[in-house]
Amino acid sequence: MGEQTIIEWPNRDKASSKLTRVLVVLALLGSTALITIVTVRGWDLLQEAKSLQIAFIAINLIFILQVLRWSRGVLPMAAGMATFVGIFALVSIDKWYARDQVGYADRQLSADLGFLTIIILIVQVVVIVVAIVGFSQNWQTEVEHRVGFDDEEPRASTGGTGPGAALLA
Repeated sequence: MGEQTIIEWPNRDKASSKLTRVLVVLALLGSTALITIVTVRGWDLLQEAKSLQIAFIAINLIFILQVLRWSRGVLPMAAGMATFVGIFALVSIDKWYARDQVGYADRQLSADLGFLTIIILIVQVVVIVVAIVGFSQNWQTEVEHRVGFDDEEPRASTGGTGPGAALLA
């Protein structure tokens, strides 16, 4: 009879980790939806930002898939991308409202897109905060259980560097 190794991720079982993961996914979904709305509604008004907007949408979707797979490594990238998008949103808010003057054909649309851009900025701050919280939860910590002759005590794998790994080493 041989040994069988079972790998567990104790930090992923915590309610706080599960909640943070859901919040990260929701924040990224909200960000993606808002950027998509601004892109579609403002397609004719966007000048050279169309391809950049599409890239932001695609990257956010990739981040969502990775977070759903418990990938902790994508969280700092999501926070960095949210910072980048937030800077663009902050700069463009004034530009949308500048188009809200008399003489512009789509005054109401520009005002609506300006408001949505403010919401995008707020959502980017939320993405940054929840991504950093998720990163600090050490989702990657693994604990090996060997089942077989000895039934040893659990021990941290070489990949674990979090607080749980230090207790089990």
